[in-house]
Amino acid sequence: MGTDIRHAVVMGAGIAGLAAARVLADRCEAVTVVERDRLPGASAPRVGAPQGHHVHGLLALGAEVFEGYFPGLRAELEQAGAPVWDWGEGLCAVLPHGTPPPTPMGMPIQTFSRPLLEHVLRRRVTALERVALRDGLTVTGLCTAGPGTVAGVRVKGADGEDEIAADLVVDATGRSTHLPQWLAALGLPTPRTTTVDAQVGYASRTYAYPQGHRPPSWKGLLQPLRAPDFDRGCYAIQIEDNTLHVTLHGAGGTQPPRGEDDFLAYAKTLRGPLADTIGPLTPTSSVRRYARTVNRKIAYHRLPRWPDGLIALGDSVCTFNPAYGQGMTMAALEARLLEHMLRSRRGRTPLDGRAFQRRLARLTASSWLMATIPDRAWDQHASSPVSPLKAGNWFMNRLIDTVPHDPNVYTTFSSLFHMTAGPLTLADPRLLARVLVGPRAR
Repeated sequence: MGTDIRHAVVMGAGIAGLAAARVLADRCEAVTVVERDRLPGASAPRVGAPQGHHVHGLLALGAEVFEGYFPGLRAELEQAGAPVWDWGEGLCAVLPHGTPPPTPMGMPIQTFSRPLLEHVLRRRVTALERVALRDGLTVTGLCTAGPGTVAGVRVKGADGEDEIAADLVVDATGRSTHLPQWLAALGLPTPRTTTVDAQVGYASRTYAYPQGHRPPSWKGLLQPLRAPDFDRGCYAIQIEDNTLHVTLHGAGGTQPPRGEDDFLAYAKTLRGPLADTIGPLTPTSSVRRYARTVNRKIAYHRLPRWPDGLIALGDSVCTFNPAYGQGMTMAALEARLLEHMLRSRRGRTPLDGRAFQRRLARLTASSWLMATIPDRAWDQHASSPVSPLKAGNWFMNRLIDTVPHDPNVYTTFSSLFHMTAGPLTLADPRLLARVLVGPRAR
């Protein structure tokens, strides 16, 4: 495939940055990924991604997109010990109105730790001839070539400060992005930032199965939060190395456990089989906490001007409460958007960064609503009792309450959750009838 961009710099070697680098490698003569952390040579958490200690999920659509960019990825992860299972058969969902029975859906899911996925993707991306990864470098600002044009980045490392010239700069630095300040230094107005915070906190640890111990029948356990009555919940998944990864969470100010004894005690307050499952298991990690779960959206797409040679994606633009498992899948979809826009240019014209930010805003809109509508419900002062947000939250709760009693609704909801079906699926008259009738009448 021909190249028409000489050099691109990707800031950040997380999931979004690696996905963007993979796409750019097909269109650039050279791609440099700049990462602040010193990256491990094996599967291990890194300092710049503290969320890596907690349960992660790659939705079905995200797995499909990543498999397209990295053929054989699923098999490689499976060889590393990451199990593959059918979502409907292997999930134990402890919902407010019951637990749906196993329902074969033909929806393959793979569960693993985030460090394993990052390690495999990083190895794949750095093996590309046109990609170079420079870790231990902190980006301190943008370089410009005249008004309104970004021409590279300034970096600082152990050997001092330097500049890296680029025809395209991609901000994939995540929640720690400094892009709003850098844009202000270029004379652009501060973009509007919207946040929705359900005050969700996490506490996680991993467990090993004793010799001869029979693992549970489920591969994944889910007990979601829901305002105002269900302020405690959990995620647990079987991952590589025959390990059970458990995350406990609390919302609305409910604090997750801090110590080892508190962890099991907290699990015992939950409905479902989690406490009985982890009781006889051997902990293989300390308890790790995490509380940066606020939803945040930066409206770059509404700025009146946007510099040439710059785009932003991933958590640098739109960050979701990790409880909904959308982040890694959105990173894959945003990389696909970047690929489509690079392909659709006429000749060797530069990438239209402003158009990219506008299309990215549309791409993330439905996922933003899926995350923030239930999270806003924790704020009793957020809106009036008859607001559209409260109506949407009521409908989604009703849909989830119907799931344990209707296999068709369960399958449809799972397709929505995994993004293999779009929001218009909710307008299906048959689904609407099932949901409005509700679980009790059925």
